Amino acid sequence: MQRLITIIAGLMLFLPNGTKGATSGRGEGISFQGRDYFRVSSWAKDNQFNLRWNVTDQELRLANNRTTLILNHDSRRIKINGVWVWLSAPVVMRDRDAFLPTLDLKTTLLPLLSTRRSATAAPRVICLDPGHGGDDTGKRDGTRFEKTYTLLLAKELGRQLSRGGYRVVYTRTSDTKVDLPVRPQVAQKARADLFLSLHFNGADVPSAQGVEVYCLTPVGASSTNSGGEGADSPASPGNRWDERNVQLAFELQKSLVRGLGREDRGLRRARFAVLRDANMPAVLIEGGFMSNPSEARWIYSPLERTKLARAIVEAINNHRRAIGP
Repeated sequence: MQRLITIIAGLMLFLPNGTKGATSGRGEGISFQGRDYFRVSSWAKDNQFNLRWNVTDQELRLANNRTTLILNHDSRRIKINGVWVWLSAPVVMRDRDAFLPTLDLKTTLLPLLSTRRSATAAPRVICLDPGHGGDDTGKRDGTRFEKTYTLLLAKELGRQLSRGGYRVVYTRTSDTKVDLPVRPQVAQKARADLFLSLHFNGADVPSAQGVEVYCLTPVGASSTNSGGEGADSPASPGNRWDERNVQLAFELQKSLVRGLGREDRGLRRARFAVLRDANMPAVLIEGGFMSNPSEARWIYSPLERTKLARAIVEAINNHRRAIGP
């Protein structure tokens, strides 16, 4: 009997609930539907978070003196300091505990909760990429085309950045078509520190609204854009900047939502060509829906575009201060 007890105890060490994460503060590891997860209660204790169930096994709030997290069962979105952020897989809750994908600890939570300072100079050269151009019109609203308003936004944003001491380069300055692979090449040739691709959204349903910022999907994760590229996608040059990508995208999403009062559609992930091939931190901004009558009026208004540009500049300044040496 004693030998049987010893064997069972040894086997228990290899069960999922007994497996410790390899990274300090990760919490206990477990697997759901073939994905690695970590136990939130253990991780929260290691990182001085207080836990409170808003709804048991449905919504959990974590808070410390710097950060508040809101988790919802079976949702790919979590709220970090009031901003929605999309994860690689849904949150799992059961038996008064929550579990988050282990992949998102490294690629989302740690970069956003503990920003590392840069060893080099803070960003100074910004490449602005007005989406579409030429016969690539982008979204269409009657006689209005997305390509027109991304260029107008880029020029206003460039003026504000220049006044703020940044050097600005553009992938296009007129109504010309620029192939997708060329756009990151322009940024690299100019030795840009950041790459911002500017777009406006559209939907079949006029009620769709809000702003969203994309950064490159980490290796091993499925994207959250409509294409939803799978987790088996290979690494891209842009994945070298995963940490800075998500930090920049978060500052932008936060600034656009808070500064403009727009609906928060969340920080999202995609393997867009301009993000895949960027050799510097890169994001793609969807600044509103041309298909929504209210947001369309903002997009077409010079005054509102000035406000949109100001919110983007504020986010870049905040990012620069956060990572500056």
